[in-house]
Amino acid sequence: MMPTNDTSPWQGIAMATEELQKLMTEHLRMKTEGTLDDDVLESEQGQTLLDAIDRIKDLHSQAYGSTRDSKQSTTDAKDGMDEKQVGLQNVMYEKRHIVEEIVKCREFRSVYQHVDLVPLDDFLARASDQYLQDKENQHTLMINRLRFEQDERTSYKEEEERLQSERQALIKDNRKVQEKLDRFDKLLDDFVLATAPLEESLTEEDKKAAQSTATKSEAMDVDNEQQEQQQSIIDESPITINTTDNDVQMTG
Repeated sequence: MMPTNDTSPWQGIAMATEELQKLMTEHLRMKTEGTLDDDVLESEQGQTLLDAIDRIKDLHSQAYGSTRDSKQSTTDAKDGMDEKQVGLQNVMYEKRHIVEEIVKCREFRSVYQHVDLVPLDDFLARASDQYLQDKENQHTLMINRLRFEQDERTSYKEEEERLQSERQALIKDNRKVQEKLDRFDKLLDDFVLATAPLEESLTEEDKKAAQSTATKSEAMDVDNEQQEQQQSIIDESPITINTTDNDVQMTG
């Protein structure tokens, strides 16, 4: 509520005050001249004076109430103006902030500009429908391509981690097998070292057996040679053997 400039109470007070001044002046004059009644309050002039004083009091009360209402209206109007001023400052601050954000967005250089994306033709051929919505909008298309690239790389990363896990498991198994083979090799080496004396003994026995066999072979060769010589002598002798039914005749 805006304050009003109603001056009627003050004008009434001024008129009543002026009238009261005239009455008081007349009262003093009559008192000075000695023509003032002893019971002045009961006289017509006294009643007029009291009425003027009462009217001034009423006007003063009205003026006080009007002043109080005017002050309250002024305070309310000031509070309203302050609130609007604060609101205006907030709006200006928000406007400045939004303008700064717009400038930052326009000057922003995203890393996606340096990302090696899947070619557009491959994207359109491989992407599912969820990535192809509103593909006529270049902004939406770029966002969908980035999402597709992220999902693809995430999938490849998970596959790489899975294969890496399998590789580590195979390496672990190979190490276990290698450890077993190393233990077997050590056992074989220990076995070879342990059987070396036996092998030497068997080698000596083989040598002795070979020598014995060679000696026997030489003896058999000598016997065969003697038998051949004897047979040769017999074959060269002129003695013939004639056999009949009851006797044998040898002729030389």
